[in-house]
Amino acid sequence: MRRVLALAAITAGLLLTTAPPASATWAGTHCRVSEQAISTWKRSQARAYADVARYEGYEWGGGCWNDNNVDDTPNAPDSGGEGPDCSGLVFKAWALPNSYGAWGRRWYDKLEDVHGPYVAASFAAPGSSLPFFGIGKGRATTLYMDAFASSGHVGMLYTDTPPSSGGDYIIEALGDAYGTNVFVETYRSSSAFTAARRRGWTAECYPRCAVAGALTATSDARGGLAALPVVRVK
Repeated sequence: MRRVLALAAITAGLLLTTAPPASATWAGTHCRVSEQAISTWKRSQARAYADVARYEGYEWGGGCWNDNNVDDTPNAPDSGGEGPDCSGLVFKAWALPNSYGAWGRRWYDKLEDVHGPYVAASFAAPGSSLPFFGIGKGRATTLYMDAFASSGHVGMLYTDTPPSSGGDYIIEALGDAYGTNVFVETYRSSSAFTAARRRGWTAECYPRCAVAGALTATSDARGGLAALPVVRVK
């Protein structure tokens, strides 16, 4: 009888140690910390970074995603799921330091669950001490990977080439129903939105700017039109 009870106790102990915790989340299971300071960051690198988040999920307050082109946590909002939210995507794509107001460049792995200290309103009305600043919304002023932001949402200009129907191609973490992708939006013409630019973009010609000659950190090469499987048009 004692042997039977002992065996039952061991079996119960194994079940307790191997069963997953009830509070486990997708982010808690899949995300990891991997980041480093970097000395340069180009607009083209920022766009390539944001491209990895395309077709992934959306998570309010989130900042972790893989690269399988699927929302791994559909219909599960605000539950530690996969994907960035709008301001978290801009924060990571712009390689901003994770300290409010800090200037510089920092790279984060796509699977690092980091959101950053900024919300959409921060980009809509940036103070003079922030690592980004407001700019005009005209096409002669904006460049790809500049941001359009309101008090509640922010997305980045994906290319300087607009769709023939009008508006702009915007890469954004749009919401639980839409995920993260490139969409056609009319933020440029909306009074609710302003435009913002990251400080300290590295020139596209770096490290051979002396050869290229014409480009500087403030006159970046304009982005060409990439393949755009747009899933929503306003």
